[in-house]
Amino acid sequence: MLNIKMQNDEDALNDLLANEPASSKNSGKNGAMSRKIDDWDDSSEDADISKFEFRQWQVGANDIFRPAGITRETIPAGVYCFDRDDSGVYAKKINVITDNLIELPDNASELVLNGMKKFWSMEDRYRKHGLLYKRGILLWGPPGSGKTCTITLLNKYLLSNGGIVVMCDHPRIASMGLEAIRRIEPTRRIICIMEDVDEIIDKYGEHDLLALLDGENQVENIVMLATTNYPEKLGARIVNRPSRFDERIFVGMPEKPARYAYLKNILGDNRQIDKWVEDTHGLSIAHLREMAAAVMCLDQDYDVVLERLKKMKNKVRAGDDGGKLGF
Repeated sequence: MLNIKMQNDEDALNDLLANEPASSKNSGKNGAMSRKIDDWDDSSEDADISKFEFRQWQVGANDIFRPAGITRETIPAGVYCFDRDDSGVYAKKINVITDNLIELPDNASELVLNGMKKFWSMEDRYRKHGLLYKRGILLWGPPGSGKTCTITLLNKYLLSNGGIVVMCDHPRIASMGLEAIRRIEPTRRIICIMEDVDEIIDKYGEHDLLALLDGENQVENIVMLATTNYPEKLGARIVNRPSRFDERIFVGMPEKPARYAYLKNILGDNRQIDKWVEDTHGLSIAHLREMAAAVMCLDQDYDVVLERLKKMKNKVRAGDDGGKLGF
């Protein structure tokens, strides 16, 4: 009786398998069960496995371990901005594209660059005298005078020496990022750039910026470098406090030797270069660049372009003598 029952059960199972729908028969591949493949399925043939590959465990609080990807002891030399998400603060590398860099005579770039090199060679003296190893520099002057060019040259120098440049948009997030760098890389040289610092204050207020400059969130082995077209907007608490900005450097319109060097780099041996230099008196680096682009690249009429650019000149909002702040 037992053999008869087992045989009947086998027959029943075979009958069920024989009646299986055709779509089910074809749903597997090489005997494997079918499954939906989506963008996060890294076992599919088309998936980029490097995007999703876990290499180790990230250790969290209360015995929490999260799968983590590749880690490294240092981040590559480069220009970064900081942001944050649900996992915390993170650094995002910025691809900086510029014109050819030129060190101009009689320009603030040389003064700032030499000062920065001196600062980074004097760490022992700061330590000896018990001084916080940091520097703050404010570049001010009319729009287009070359403050951004100065920053670019400083960045180039620092990156060539393995440093990190941090572009600060949100002071509080930048503070978190700088603290993270210092915990992981205590001796890494850093420049923190605050372009148009007056606009940062308008957007986020003074408190977070002051905390970044000389408050509870400051770090060492760093140069804080800010720019503004309108120093009168900053207020004495920022401009007149050496621990925040130790030097205030005026970046004015390029003088004749600087204009010649800049135009010579673009025009080469053009016989009209002396005329260009004379005609562009009072124009900024930005004006000179547009002059060269419009005439040499776009075949626009020289006189028409010169007249247009002279009409675009901005009046200097603060003093233009390169000395004390004009407010």
